[in-house]
Amino acid sequence: MTWTDGYITDIAYPGFFYKEMQPLWLATTATVRGFSAPEVAGAFEACELGCGTATNLLVAAACHPHARFTGVDFNEAHLAIARKAADACGLRNVTFVHADFAAFGRANTRQFDFVTSHGVWSWVAPRQRAALMDCAARSLKPRGLLYLHYMCHPGSTTILPLQHMMNLAAHHMPGDSRRKAQTGLKLLEQLAALDALAGHPAMRRHLANMARRDPADLAHEFLSDHWEPQHSVDVHQQASDAGLHLIGSADAFDNLDVSLSIPGKLQPLIRKTTVPALAEALKDMARGAHQRMDLFQKSPVPLAREALLTTVGGIAFRLLPGAPARGPITFRTPIGPITGPAAVFTPLLERLARRAATVAELMRLPSFGDDPGGLLQSLQLLMMGQIAHPALPGDVDGAAAALLARWYERNGIALTLVDACGTAVVPAGPA
Repeated sequence: MTWTDGYITDIAYPGFFYKEMQPLWLATTATVRGFSAPEVAGAFEACELGCGTATNLLVAAACHPHARFTGVDFNEAHLAIARKAADACGLRNVTFVHADFAAFGRANTRQFDFVTSHGVWSWVAPRQRAALMDCAARSLKPRGLLYLHYMCHPGSTTILPLQHMMNLAAHHMPGDSRRKAQTGLKLLEQLAALDALAGHPAMRRHLANMARRDPADLAHEFLSDHWEPQHSVDVHQQASDAGLHLIGSADAFDNLDVSLSIPGKLQPLIRKTTVPALAEALKDMARGAHQRMDLFQKSPVPLAREALLTTVGGIAFRLLPGAPARGPITFRTPIGPITGPAAVFTPLLERLARRAATVAELMRLPSFGDDPGGLLQSLQLLMMGQIAHPALPGDVDGAAAALLARWYERNGIALTLVDACGTAVVPAGPA
């Protein structure tokens, strides 16, 4: 087992897909939040900092053949896997750079419309976090978007003792990182069996979740020397100091109205809180948030009311594979299930089942009448639930996406590309 600046490098990071990282999702979210967003119909540029084996970047590159993509990672073994996949699919619009964030920031001369980073911030050394933020701020174009994922308090607070034990054991046990993770997990399970966690139900739930994860995933998640959940307001201040402004979340649920996204008893407290930083901290507490997918913008330009109505009205949506035919729909959320009534969702699903429709067209459904806010809330729930998705404008060249889809199938990766939406669909987990 080897550590590089406190992070393991001897085994590959498993590939995971996150729909929230894709350019169309981010641009749509920024628009719905009321800000002018980068165009995704043509030749934009995007960069992923800490791309790993580039599952997310490859999907984006395949779905946007006229755009250019750059993946940065300090682990050359990760990039070798990514390059092999890109070469096999004939993807010529993606470049991979072997560097840490500081070195890439010094050498990079490109300007990006989108910068994304998932599964990095809470796992790397503080100087690497500072370099990541500086690199993003310097390389984004005006109106460019930064997607930043990290573990946060209070939901991840109770994981700290478990992670510390995993990391400590890893420094004293033989074998590669996969074996060390399995050994550390076994030690924690022995502690639980001896009632050491009897008074810590949250820790027991986390441990049960850890036991279901792939050992390689477990190793990358918990063996870092710098694993550190963040207070979101601290991250927001760092971004602000770098010239980046929080405009919302890439997680559709977090952008929903307080009436849907916060437990009922806590809604009045948050509604009357007028200090944005305090309101965000209260929301994290109310939801028991354990991770965030923050969306920042450089030099944001708020849309005037008429421009906002026109721009949002022109966004088209279509159903994703496996979408239900009718309501009601039960959505799983961080605060428990939310049931979308049949009266609202059946007409919406039936209309989208015929063909893609714009927000302006969907507003003509009787169930929404003069309630654009209600429609947008419903569409965001469908996005969150992997049921519907914004559609790319114009004709889509699906040749590269088809090649990548076949490569995934040959390599046993359960991921269905939906090139018309610039995204992919992962199999639904157990209910």
